[in-house]
Amino acid sequence: MDIKIHANLRLPHQLSYADALQSGFRAHGDKAIITGDPYASADIHVVLGPHYAKRQWLGAPCILLDRCYYRGDPEHVSIGWMTETGGRVFEVGEGREPPTPKPLKTGSRSIFLADYQGEIEPADTIRKHPADQEPTCSLVEALQAHDIAIGYKTTALVTAALEGLQVVCRSPDNIMSEPNWLDLLPYADWSYDEIYSGEAWQHLKRSLNQQLNQSRLTN
Repeated sequence: MDIKIHANLRLPHQLSYADALQSGFRAHGDKAIITGDPYASADIHVVLGPHYAKRQWLGAPCILLDRCYYRGDPEHVSIGWMTETGGRVFEVGEGREPPTPKPLKTGSRSIFLADYQGEIEPADTIRKHPADQEPTCSLVEALQAHDIAIGYKTTALVTAALEGLQVVCRSPDNIMSEPNWLDLLPYADWSYDEIYSGEAWQHLKRSLNQQLNQSRLTN
């Protein structure tokens, strides 16, 4: 099985996670090669982040690593099999407890949480992506003043749901579009050590044949 980890070799954090992924594959007897070539062919691809090499492997068996959903420290990222539209498939496993959301709010004050350079929809408050506009307060502080959160792909919708807001998710590529999102969360976020040890790959490998079969059907 040919596995390629596509990494931007100029970015130290991508190299660090590429090394951890390679170690995790090796722990299960699977060889993976780290490459700076976003077009390098493979049976299975691994893409780090939403930009470098992602669009090249839409529809192929591909693992997408991105920012974490709810474990806020820098040692965690989210990992899942990438869909044809750039979203991800997550599966519930065993042994992990989901986080506990705050009580659901019942008010009507709304906040729209925008993606990076994404579209804007009407709401009582518009919160642009931090890269588009410097926020005047933290995300949690902004959410505390609202009852309903609206958005597309942003991970901020997960924070909103855990803070007790009613969530209106406009994108099927967001984990919040899944009815069992709360049960999926513990199996979406993984620590660096869990990736390095191979625990993350062990979980992903459970649905490997399904991913390969889907790729054959679409290619």
